[in-house]
Amino acid sequence: SSPSSSPSPSTTTSPTPTPTTRLASMLPPLADNARRVYILRHGQTDWNLEGRMQGGGFDIELNENGRQQARMVSKELAGIPIGVIASSHLKRANETANIVLREQQQQQLKLQQAAKRVVLEEFGEMRFGNLEGMIIRGLQLTDKTKQIMMDMDAVELDITARYPGGGESTEEVETRARRGLQKILNDYPDEKHLAIVAHGRTNKILLASLVYNDALRCREIPQGNTCINVVDQDQHGKW
Repeated sequence: SSPSSSPSPSTTTSPTPTPTTRLASMLPPLADNARRVYILRHGQTDWNLEGRMQGGGFDIELNENGRQQARMVSKELAGIPIGVIASSHLKRANETANIVLREQQQQQLKLQQAAKRVVLEEFGEMRFGNLEGMIIRGLQLTDKTKQIMMDMDAVELDITARYPGGGESTEEVETRARRGLQKILNDYPDEKHLAIVAHGRTNKILLASLVYNDALRCREIPQGNTCINVVDQDQHGKW
């Protein structure tokens, strides 16, 4: 797993009696009255391995490597006192989040704390319409698929354009993902550390919206399986 950058905080926060991990030691102290959100992508699936587009229309579960990735990232997050673990409703994100939750529970039992578990469809993967189920990379990529993907480049340059065949637009995914984020922030106002386990494109869109205020810049953000993205919200609500 590889954390991305978070806004530069100021001042310090009180020490937390949790194990020190590489991630925890890399992050700056959380500023006074700020909140930190850890946005993760789910572990690997067989479709990821095949280069096949999943999207929001296919509920594919983790493979064994994906479960191992989830266990590894859960150990990394054990150094952080996460109060809320939210996820997409899709199996690959849901199972990843549950593995993270189990590790948090083991740590928090010692501290008499309990992480809250939330499942929201707002964090589901983008629906890619006709592209879903197709192999989009690797040796099995066909000329027909290449042409379809070229034709769809225009969709990624227009925030309101939907993927043909029942897909979503970038704007629609941005709206629902931000709605889900705001819901957990509102529902758990006293929690300083919150985690979201979601999907590649959904994460990219949400991060681009928060960090750049431009969801179309989502293609600039890489999202490997079980990567960790860290963003802080200051006391004024700015990311």
